[in-house]
Amino acid sequence: MKLIRHMIFVDADAETKLVINSLYGTMDEVDLNTYSILSSWRALENITPVNDTEQTLYNILQQRGYLIENDAEEMAIKNGILESLRDFHAEEKGKYRGLTIIMTYDCNFKCPYCFEGETNKRKNVMTSEMIDAALNITGDDLEAILLFGGEPLLPQTRPMVEYLFEKKAGISYNIITNGYYLEEFADLLTTVNVGCIFVTLDGDEETHNRRRCLANGEPTYQKILSGVRVCLENKIPIKIRSNVKEGKTELGLDVQNKLAERFKAYGDLLSFQTTTMMGYTDKQKNDVITEMFGAVLQYDKHERMQKNSALGAMNPIVSALSVGKRVQPLYSFCYAHENKIAVDPYGNIYTCLVTVGKNGMEAGIYYPEIQYKENSIKNRNIDKIPECRECIYSLLCGGGCPIRLRDYSDYFRPVCTSIRNQIHHLLPKLYLAEKAHRQKVTA
Repeated sequence: MKLIRHMIFVDADAETKLVINSLYGTMDEVDLNTYSILSSWRALENITPVNDTEQTLYNILQQRGYLIENDAEEMAIKNGILESLRDFHAEEKGKYRGLTIIMTYDCNFKCPYCFEGETNKRKNVMTSEMIDAALNITGDDLEAILLFGGEPLLPQTRPMVEYLFEKKAGISYNIITNGYYLEEFADLLTTVNVGCIFVTLDGDEETHNRRRCLANGEPTYQKILSGVRVCLENKIPIKIRSNVKEGKTELGLDVQNKLAERFKAYGDLLSFQTTTMMGYTDKQKNDVITEMFGAVLQYDKHERMQKNSALGAMNPIVSALSVGKRVQPLYSFCYAHENKIAVDPYGNIYTCLVTVGKNGMEAGIYYPEIQYKENSIKNRNIDKIPECRECIYSLLCGGGCPIRLRDYSDYFRPVCTSIRNQIHHLLPKLYLAEKAHRQKVTA
């Protein structure tokens, strides 16, 4: 038997290598002596252990799925995985379980880091006809609706929010909002099943008011907290999101702890998510994520997700290490390629929230009639990207995030930088932080 090709070695520290089996989504630690044996075996078509140490290693490798008879067997295994993923995605493709409705691109805030840029100058609001058209796409498969913007909860959007809630009273709703008008919308929000409201608070009151003020410069912090309290009192779950700068993670955690204490009477209704600033380099993101990870190491993996759900939004191997998520092979990079769509008040369809309002990134139009583009994020998967078919990373990355393509004339190209960064640079940082924590606890 021989070693599989889908075997990724990662430098952890001076004494340890991490070995990832990207066919089965497993990861193992090996010392340098074991690594030396594995390195010599990689060139062999038929491994023959020569001593007890090698025989023991050989047996473990066989148990862990690192050995195959030949390359054809390995490709048959991968093709079997791909076939299952392909069938599942084909079955799910026409079932729109999630719908994002961009009520308007208009916004009452003027945040300096807003990724939507100039789109908030577009003031149109969804109409009842557009809402009906969007709901007709999803049919009976719809399970949840996300309200997004711009800012979805504004005085001018309330009539259409009311219309939607009456039209789909039994559906689950999530809302990404700046939180300024939560109190004014509370009576309406109690009439439907709200899964979660995502509200951004960037640091303490002074920091937040500097970065997330009204368009006229007035502060927002206290009004947002008042709305958060009203929602929690009405048993509406709130997730407080924070965008943190490099070296400021501890400050963000301190603010979270104070808010958790302030609203402790509401228990698990309040959770948190800390994310990196848009536009950061991979190195900056790695440093911030490592800081975020270190800040929650004392909690068990379930509690880490409550403290910061962003730690579970990375590639499967990294998320397994950080928060214990089950490793699942990827057919495409994220939900944007699957069974969720976003619609805006200009008749456009998008699949990724980061792309909304951007020319050339539409997946099609839904109003006045439905038309889909073939060349779009929606149709992108590792079957359609030639470079991914035999790549040993592909089941861990799903082709990478297409937003990072240099141009969008062809979505069926790989983006390899993210997975290689997360596997070879971020993963070792988190592994060493976890290892140091374990040693400290057992000392």
